[in-house]
Amino acid sequence: MVVKAKVAVLVCGFLALGGMALAGGEQVREFVVGDRAIGWFTNLTGAAVGGFHVEFDQAVTILYKVEIGGLVESATGASEGAEFDFAGELVPYGLVELDWQPATAKVTLFQWFSDGKPVGSPYYATLPAFFKVLVQGLVALRERSPDQFTALLQGFFEVNPDLVATLADAGIPTDMLISSLLTAPTEGIMNLLSTLVEGFGIKTLEDFQAALDLEPLLQGLGL
Repeated sequence: MVVKAKVAVLVCGFLALGGMALAGGEQVREFVVGDRAIGWFTNLTGAAVGGFHVEFDQAVTILYKVEIGGLVESATGASEGAEFDFAGELVPYGLVELDWQPATAKVTLFQWFSDGKPVGSPYYATLPAFFKVLVQGLVALRERSPDQFTALLQGFFEVNPDLVATLADAGIPTDMLISSLLTAPTEGIMNLLSTLVEGFGIKTLEDFQAALDLEPLLQGLGL
């Protein structure tokens, strides 16, 4: 019966491939079988990875895990929560399957890691998840090269003149904003983004992507 159930899960999974979610080089596939959700996470980074971070839109219980091409374990041993870190090793094109409940829970953020650093393109499905990835990338770039950080933001504002005008009307020149971002803590940048988005009435990732030209940021940060 266990074998038959597993075969049924795999068949349903292949039938669900048309609904896979892609973000850059990352593949995240989710589908529902019975009373549980199943996620397939494929390492498309081109190199072996040392683990991954995954977040959900609500608290879940991890029911099952299996790997193809490696072994990863929960870094804390936890099987319940809204976010998890797994550590171990997975070869290029290796795959991890996670099963969880409730089946209504969705993955909002997924990122491979190697030597404690993000690798490959992250998967993000919500505005808060995108902000988290964006801010982490900006802070990492700022620490490596403040000049590149400044140039990236200047390029972003150049292709978004409407945003520049709106900020100017609010008494926030972009030069002053960039200067503040050069020293602001991660939490401060997150709070600033959230405040700006709320002020503009943007509530979803799709609205945010439609309102602004994000290409300079996405390219510059490898997102």
